Amino acid sequence: MPQQSTQINNKATTQNTYDVIIVGSGISGGWAAKELCEKGLKVLMLERGENVEHPNYPTAT
Repeated sequence: MPQQSTQINNKATTQNTYDVIIVGSGISGGWAAKELCEKGLKVLMLERGENVEHPNYPTAT
């Protein structure tokens, strides 16, 4: 049975390109993203957990 999908960002386009895509932002995924970003790579991290909202982090919406 197919799962229902939800669009969470209607601003996304198909023109985005990344050097690395990390699935999961656990301790290993987060560390990998940090290391790769520090090396100058463009990283996309995907996580299906809760939506993070915090007034001090405007990009976390």
